Amino acid sequence: MNKEKNAHLKIAMLGHKTVPAIDSSRGGIEVVVEELAPRLVEMGCEVTCYNRTGCDNGGLKEYKGVKLKPVFTIHRKGLATMTSSIFATLKATFGGYDVIHFHAEGSCAMLWLPTILGKRCVATIHDDVVITSTEKNSLFCPDRGMKLTTA
Repeated sequence: MNKEKNAHLKIAMLGHKTVPAIDSSRGGIEVVVEELAPRLVEMGCEVTCYNRTGCDNGGLKEYKGVKLKPVFTIHRKGLATMTSSIFATLKATFGGYDVIHFHAEGSCAMLWLPTILGKRCVATIHDDVVITSTEKNSLFCPDRGMKLTTA
């Protein structure tokens, strides 16, 4: 990709626990986000990762050019993913981003909000399926810009 072409592309990432993950919260999703986000920065994108509060990242506000923002999280069984996804999606939807990248199934429960508001979204399910939205008003409809591919 051309660095100049991506110079003004603002991307928000959510669904991971924290980047960089320096405690036991490091899983496969965190590895992917921790590798992908800095590479997008190198390509000229402006990337922000919404980290869950309460997950240790050493108090960093930036990592390899990636902006790190905390998002409110209730750390109770069954609530952490839901609460962090709701608040991260709200911040990302109204934060002036060009693309919102959702990681994992749990965070994708909020994918409908930015999609109906015309935001471009990418959803990566860290198993075998990737769903991408390329048109403003598409909502899981292949004939309206949704593309389902296997990884």
